[in-house]
Amino acid sequence: MEFPCGYDDKIGVRDVLRISLPMMISSLSSHFMIILDQLVLARFSINAMTGVASATVWCSAFQFSITTITMVASAFVGQYNGAKRFHLTGTPVWQMIWFSLSLFVFTIPFSQVGGRYCIPPLLSQHGLPYFETIICFTPICGICQALSSFFVAVGRGILVTVSILVANVVNVVLDIILVFGYFGMDRFTGSRGAAIGTVIAWFVNCCILSLFFFKRNIREKYCTTNCKFHFQELAGYLKLGAAGGVGHICEMLAWGVIYYTLATVGTDVAMIQSIAVSVNVFLAFVVSGLEKGVMSITANLLGAGITHQTATLIKKGITIHLTFTAIVSIVFLFAPEIITQNFIRFEIDESLLRETHLILRFVLLYFMIDGICWVIAGALEAGGDFGFTMGAIAIYIWSIVTIPSFILAKTGHLNARLTWSLLIIAISTISYVLYGRFKSGKWMHIRV
Repeated sequence: MEFPCGYDDKIGVRDVLRISLPMMISSLSSHFMIILDQLVLARFSINAMTGVASATVWCSAFQFSITTITMVASAFVGQYNGAKRFHLTGTPVWQMIWFSLSLFVFTIPFSQVGGRYCIPPLLSQHGLPYFETIICFTPICGICQALSSFFVAVGRGILVTVSILVANVVNVVLDIILVFGYFGMDRFTGSRGAAIGTVIAWFVNCCILSLFFFKRNIREKYCTTNCKFHFQELAGYLKLGAAGGVGHICEMLAWGVIYYTLATVGTDVAMIQSIAVSVNVFLAFVVSGLEKGVMSITANLLGAGITHQTATLIKKGITIHLTFTAIVSIVFLFAPEIITQNFIRFEIDESLLRETHLILRFVLLYFMIDGICWVIAGALEAGGDFGFTMGAIAIYIWSIVTIPSFILAKTGHLNARLTWSLLIIAISTISYVLYGRFKSGKWMHIRV
């Protein structure tokens, strides 16, 4: 299925779903890799699950920051595709691949020394091995994102979906074998086994996408074998993407500090936050899929010179998100035990369980507003406005949530309920700011 190079009629929900649904499935599979580690480790040891949750926040900071930078390729590929300049679509992808490979120079040494500063001592036994393995190989995610961005932008997102689904099957099998040491594989049990399974799944995903990237009909139409390094073009891409990447680092660091701060309050609070963050990360497949879908459609519209339909596109994206939120709210509001029983495999106090169920309802409200935020962000990113988007998110998370949470922890007044209340206030503010940016028209920086 090729991406249309223009729209003669108004964009409808079906158009958005046609592009976004494969991305939702892909994001679901990607996020499932993260949640799978938590679910498998919850059956291995509750301490292992909590320790890995603390490491996941920091690992995600690097992973999402790298993918945010490399995702800039999608904006350029989409606009080249919309303008029917197909022979140029492979160049942005290759520049992001070279950039990702260069990051191993940083991630390899940092993986060996950074964990002791990022993981709370209470959780280091299980968190540190996971941190070291995931951080070391995180640049692979950048390569996968660059290749995925290409296929999404040219309307072949189903290939990305198939690839990530295969990678997830690999991850499921390896997680179970390695974490529990089946078939004599007891050298890497626990959190390190979960990390190794995830890294191998990344390799599988990368290999599958590469095979399609070099397929004859793809390489002839899009010149995907033109792997020449272009410093000036890379500098231009990084100028747009790096600001967003730094913003994403700051955002995820904010989440890391929040988790670290809550962990100092007590193990019960750390457990509740582990479950809440894991559920939020899992649900984000809808948000991530819509963001990428809206970004790809907007980029093609801009390349084709059609800008007046972007507002309609955002409205349709928000409609899809709110519909999904209404469906999942049935579980959160009326049967939250379906969620908690998959994480808590031991007897806990009834009051703690009620508090966990309440926090899950806070997560639901946060998810609803977060989706609106990222649908708008997807349109802004298609115009190259990565810096403002991620900068705004980072600034408001730090100022409204992270710093106040740190102060409240020092005064002995911090708890998970208060933290999630602040997060909801922050994401509401961010959504308002990003919508104002969209209305101003100052977000269209790319001209191809």
